[in-house]
Amino acid sequence: MIQFKHITKQFSDNFVLQDFSFSIQKTEKVIITGRSGIGKSTIFKLLLGFVKPDKGEIWFEGKVLDEKSIWDFRKKIVYISQDLNIGTGKVHQLFEDTLSLKTNAEWKTESLNTVNELLSQFELNKTILDMSLEDLSGGEKQRVAIINGLLLKRDIFLLDEVTSALDKSLKKKVSDFFYLHPTFTVLSISHDNYMPENKTIRTLKLD
Repeated sequence: MIQFKHITKQFSDNFVLQDFSFSIQKTEKVIITGRSGIGKSTIFKLLLGFVKPDKGEIWFEGKVLDEKSIWDFRKKIVYISQDLNIGTGKVHQLFEDTLSLKTNAEWKTESLNTVNELLSQFELNKTILDMSLEDLSGGEKQRVAIINGLLLKRDIFLLDEVTSALDKSLKKKVSDFFYLHPTFTVLSISHDNYMPENKTIRTLKLD
């Protein structure tokens, strides 16, 4: 589904990735590990088109990712960041605004009908819908961001430390949800030691 072919990316005199090749198949789960600054986030930035490789190509579903095809790719994936700055206003407004965007509008009614189910899945009370995003704890914001991504009804996920603000039991619940889902394709940056029993999970150690 996704292929990095001989990618080299350099910032100043520092090679972050050099002749890097890697592929992920549909429904596969891959966890990227490695020390800070080794290139984990650069892989996501390259995939999303925020930075360009100095050498090599990235392919998605048999096509090279370029200025034109990157937009189709972005419509098929969900990127969930560890950034807890998820905006202002009420939680329900965040969900409604996300689904009101043109590319997501077709799922609006169906997705909003699953909100309560997702809140329960991630141990959030439905009263949180009327709370202000600014008043949520870090763990609540992280779970709201996850739910916001799931409402898009897509099955390819780029997860960037999405359990960093959660306690041990919630880390397990969120990890199991993504890593054990039979139809999800998941590329995850994580420092957590927890690894569910799933033969489709691979670890990409950049060290």
